[in-house]
Amino acid sequence: MSERTYLDWNATAPLRPEAREAMAAAWDVAGNPSSVHAEGRAARRVLEDARALVAAALGTVPRNVVFTSGGTEANALALTPGLAAPRGAVERL
Repeated sequence: MSERTYLDWNATAPLRPEAREAMAAAWDVAGNPSSVHAEGRAARRVLEDARALVAAALGTVPRNVVFTSGGTEANALALTPGLAAPRGAVERL
């Protein structure tokens, strides 16, 4: 068998062309989305547009989409409230 299938996509995977284009466009906006100056407002628009696209793809509303810096932070954000709940209050995590 000469053809090989790569299945270790845990940390990274090839980008779809659409994702690469969206990232390149976002990188052109240099501003802190928490700032009130023009560059910050432009960065905030890019961030909120991305949030709306992700929400639409997942069938939810933008306020339910939270961007994190990585998997560890995302896991902690998802699991911590359930772990802090009184025993028996959470049926399933």
